[in-house]
Amino acid sequence: MARTTRTHLPPTSKQSKSPLIPKHLAKEEFARRLYKLMLDRGWRQADLARAAGLPRNAISVYLRGASLPTPSNLEKLAKALDMKPEVLLPNYTESAIERDNPELEFRVSPGDPSKAWLRINRLVHTSTAVKILALLEADDANKTSH
Repeated sequence: MARTTRTHLPPTSKQSKSPLIPKHLAKEEFARRLYKLMLDRGWRQADLARAAGLPRNAISVYLRGASLPTPSNLEKLAKALDMKPEVLLPNYTESAIERDNPELEFRVSPGDPSKAWLRINRLVHTSTAVKILALLEADDANKTSH
């Protein structure tokens, strides 16, 4: 039978729990949540692994807080626990957005190695944004003078 206390993870801090604010889960917090869901069903690691179609050692890694599941493993865990992936791991949606829209993307132009494509999706101070725009404007002016 699984223990109700986790000796290998630090105790849960007493944080305000507003249902309106999604909680960004650290690996340890995800481990606690997964462990509780497993215990609530009376499952052992092997039971959760079987229900999710994952190796038992993967479940062990998640329960120890060593790693967060990959998107496909999260889908399997959520299905086994009869919940949506974004409920099981709220930052799942956030990480999917980050994969689709990286904060900074820099690619050298294949047609002209002296030029590069730059994509920035990041919150910065207005003064920083103005400086970046000034640099881009100067670069555009350089192109037209040549």
